[in-house]
Amino acid sequence: MSPVNMKVSAYKHGFELTDAIYVMTHPVGSELIRPTPRGEEWAFVGYPYEGSDRRMELLAEIIPPRTVEVFHFMDLTDYWRHLWTTS
Repeated sequence: MSPVNMKVSAYKHGFELTDAIYVMTHPVGSELIRPTPRGEEWAFVGYPYEGSDRRMELLAEIIPPRTVEVFHFMDLTDYWRHLWTTS
C-alpha cells in the first residue's frame, strides 16, 4: 500500500488510519471523482475492518508515485450509496 496520510477532517468522525486503509484495499465500490493538479480524487465505499457491518465512505487524493491523502471518512451517506455494489 502507498504511504497514506489522513487530514484532520478525515479523523473527525472517530475512525483511524487502519480503518481507512482497509476500506481502500477492500472496497465494495469505488469511483474516480476528478483529476487534480497533483493526481486524482477517488471515492471508496466499504467496511472499516473484516467482519464489520458498518458501511463507510472515504474520499482521497491519489498522488503519484506513492502517496494517498484521505480528506473525508465517515458512515455511508446517500450521496455515495450508488457505489455500494452488493446488497
